[in-house]
Amino acid sequence: MSEPTFDDIFDELIDPNEELQSFLMSLDALLPEALLLLVSDAGTLFEGVRPLVLSPSLREQLVRQAKGIDGFVAGKMDNGGGCHAVYLVKLSAVLIISCAAAPAEDWRPDSSITTLLHNTLDLALYRQEREMLVAEHEQSVRQISILQQQHGKLVEDNFRQYRLNQEREKEYARKLESEIAKQTAELREANVRLEEISRLKSDFLANMSHELRTPMNAIIGFSELLTETSLTEEQYDYTRTITQSATSLLTLINDILDLAKIEAGKLELERLPFDLAEVIGNVAAMFKIPAREKGVSVTSRIDSRIPKKIMGDSNRLRQILINLVGNAMKFTERGGIDIQVDYEREAAGRIVSRFSVRDSGIGIPPDRVEAIFEKFTQADGSTTRKYGGTGLGLAICLQLVELMGGHLAVASEVGKGSTFYFVIPLEEASAEAISLKEHKGTGRVKGATGGRILLVEDNAVNQRLAGILITREGYEIEVASDGAESLEHLQSQSFDLVLMDVQMPNMDGMEATRRIRAIEADPLQRQNYVGLRARKEPLVIVGLTAHARKEDELACYEAGMNGFLTKPIIKAKLAMILSEMMPRLSCLEHKDPS
Repeated sequence: MSEPTFDDIFDELIDPNEELQSFLMSLDALLPEALLLLVSDAGTLFEGVRPLVLSPSLREQLVRQAKGIDGFVAGKMDNGGGCHAVYLVKLSAVLIISCAAAPAEDWRPDSSITTLLHNTLDLALYRQEREMLVAEHEQSVRQISILQQQHGKLVEDNFRQYRLNQEREKEYARKLESEIAKQTAELREANVRLEEISRLKSDFLANMSHELRTPMNAIIGFSELLTETSLTEEQYDYTRTITQSATSLLTLINDILDLAKIEAGKLELERLPFDLAEVIGNVAAMFKIPAREKGVSVTSRIDSRIPKKIMGDSNRLRQILINLVGNAMKFTERGGIDIQVDYEREAAGRIVSRFSVRDSGIGIPPDRVEAIFEKFTQADGSTTRKYGGTGLGLAICLQLVELMGGHLAVASEVGKGSTFYFVIPLEEASAEAISLKEHKGTGRVKGATGGRILLVEDNAVNQRLAGILITREGYEIEVASDGAESLEHLQSQSFDLVLMDVQMPNMDGMEATRRIRAIEADPLQRQNYVGLRARKEPLVIVGLTAHARKEDELACYEAGMNGFLTKPIIKAKLAMILSEMMPRLSCLEHKDPS
């Protein structure tokens, strides 16, 4: 076999077409979801692994336009899909790309998709150039070997070229590393901005919650008190309408806050024993009257194999079912609504059960089934106008069910009704857990021991409402308008419990609570406060706030509060927390020993 000659080496140079095909293969690997087509200046077509089919006229138009501008040119394929073209100067070719995962609006010059694609093209070109450099390197080595044998005087020049190629590769690598570092820094800055936006959103929702719940507290509280007075039938009907409308508005506020908590990963489920039949019965009872008015029946059934007492979050389960039954009631004009809990199987010591809400309503078109579980989306654009609602309920239900370890789905047929169902594992409540809850739930007899309560609240309407509710529970009440005034009251009077509003002018409830705890811990300061110096235990302080987030509750406890009550003030919840907190102090003497 004859030795290779100098001419043989140059015969093995990479063909330009092979270079373009190699680049396209590299880009295919970097963009696994994209359809690619490369058109050289000579008009040669190179198809990717996933070919992009275009009509010749469209292809020629895109090639012509791409060569005329710096950046991406948008086009519309025959099948209606979008595509974009860009001229690659280094390859003397036009790249046409289509990616279904990137909508047309994401291809703006300053968008992250466009930036990412430019970086991907640079990386593919870099890999291509690197392959060329490797080929050149191998070629140079072979040239050196041949030239050493045949043309010794050319060895030094070729070796110098080899070193220049190496330096060029290193320089390109340095530039690429610098660009990557720059892009990384920009991404970090973007993440910081996103975190700040998220924080501002959370603060906004918290403030909106407070501003909305404060007037809602008065509307719901006084309308409920009004229903307990002597009213005509018409007046009673008007009052109940106000209460129901306010409750509906409060539900919407809670939905928005729940959605924010779920998206932030801050919603936690309770794990307490509850009566499943009682939850199902309560939900069915809520809709009996509106169902009777529409001529629709509401029935419920629970499989006998499912335990009566369950461990879990009864409030969130009730919330899911109310949403599903409420939707069914909204879209059902005749027939009935059936709530069922069926036994599926037993797994890992738990009973896997199927909860379903079946209706005979208008049904959902097949192409809109998935959309109804998206936030702010409904099956039909006219739904909001005709039936009301924001499209949040099902999105929240879906995520609550997933938190419970299940999945929410729907089977529906237009004109024949829908069945929403979710399958979750249920854990039977132990006798110990049931006994503990019953023991905690045992309250004192209303008015049996009495007691004095200091209400710290800046809103005059809420002062009046809370005063009425507390007085009706059999307690004496004193009112302070802010935290500083509450300290003045404690200097001269004794109280069994403080209801402390969190957000107030001058001195808020958090600061006032911290001051009280600091005074209790200092024997010298405590002597100046009649309401604190004679106490054997710390003064019980219950936070009263329109903020309803978990972090707000934790902040109250961290400040030194013993309990937490959200607005609107529900009479039953107020009575419960007072009955739980007051007995511990009912036996204390309130007289000043001095």
